[in-house]
Amino acid sequence: MTAQVSPADLKSLPNLPGYTFPEYKDSYARANTWNVVNGVRIEQKEGLSHDKPKFVKVSKVQDVWRSGSLPDSQTRAVFKNAGGDIQFQELPAWDAFDRHVLRFSGYFKESVVETNLENYRVRKVTIYYYLEDDTCQIQEPKQDNSGMPQGQLIRRHRFPSAQGGYLKAEDLRVGETLQIYGRSIFVTDCDPFTREYFEQAGAPQGPPEPEETDPFQETRDAMKSHAPVQARTYEKMYREVMLGGGHINADMQQFLEKDKQVLRFFAVMDDVTTPQFERRPFTIMFFLADDTIEIREQYPLNCGRDNFPIFFRRGKMPMGAYKVEGPQAQARKKNEFVHGNDFRVNMTVQLLGNYSFFIYDADEFTRRHFQRELNEDLDPRIDVRLPDRAVPRAKTPPYTGYGSWDDSMGSVTHLIPKVPKK
Repeated sequence: MTAQVSPADLKSLPNLPGYTFPEYKDSYARANTWNVVNGVRIEQKEGLSHDKPKFVKVSKVQDVWRSGSLPDSQTRAVFKNAGGDIQFQELPAWDAFDRHVLRFSGYFKESVVETNLENYRVRKVTIYYYLEDDTCQIQEPKQDNSGMPQGQLIRRHRFPSAQGGYLKAEDLRVGETLQIYGRSIFVTDCDPFTREYFEQAGAPQGPPEPEETDPFQETRDAMKSHAPVQARTYEKMYREVMLGGGHINADMQQFLEKDKQVLRFFAVMDDVTTPQFERRPFTIMFFLADDTIEIREQYPLNCGRDNFPIFFRRGKMPMGAYKVEGPQAQARKKNEFVHGNDFRVNMTVQLLGNYSFFIYDADEFTRRHFQRELNEDLDPRIDVRLPDRAVPRAKTPPYTGYGSWDDSMGSVTHLIPKVPKK
């Protein structure tokens, strides 16, 4: 008859020599804090699972190894054949999803008790979800005269989830309510990149939801749609003159009717005064409020010119040669100054005496102005870009005979020659 062996609880034994048993490990290797994954150095923290870096599967980048005229080495050929069937690879999330942000639009209601004009206020927000570290941020667009601080509503950090843990990208759905820190935010829409991301993940977002409006927003929209004063018509001017009034300031009336209305033309000037030919881009702006003109130069990147963008300061530009007149000179008439209605697309204009500007495009407001006021459609945009100059490659000097050919080429390709790799 065999005796039955019962397991003993080692925690009840005293921690004294002779009462403990040795602990054996499967691996005695020292833990590595740093590691290299696909050529990227990452930090592997020890501890809980949420401290370790997050890995995601991404499509493998196509091999761009250029062999040239020489055949592949044996090592290179083995590497290409070994990885031919691999279509996905694992990368850290902060590397694969760098600058990848999901953007959602939504709103929440807030009660207003300080006024009898409204009972609640609809506050529109934008939710940003950063895929690289699963953090979120909520911004509120600023409104004019809203009477409340707006901007960053909740700073960027990991949002706690109502189901426990942290908020994930799958928890943000269009048409659902997001509970965060006691606020109920109704998600109404998302941008095209976010929709494409969820479609590739197999969970497409729903259609956009309509946004609610509040009395404050309706009042602001009504102020923009209705004119502050009655429109001035010829009949009204005739009645005022018959009653002894109606002597208005013409310049002031033009300013009130056409303030902040600017005609913008895009032009280029071929500068032949420099040693090498140069095509300089400009923006010609005509202000309808006071018939003034301003010319600004658009400096390309690394053009080598000083940053003085104002080519002609805002003012009235006379036609013909630009000359300085004395105080006793006769004042010019209104039709002797340059007017914006004289400009057209695909037209060369002579301004400031001897400067020739070729107008190749105009903005959308300028095109609508010509169509509405002059009943004329401007020509489409003209491509004025110059072809890229082909820079010839410097001729390789002949081989001197000292050392190997690779050693001599190191002095040609590098400012500080390097030892050629064998």
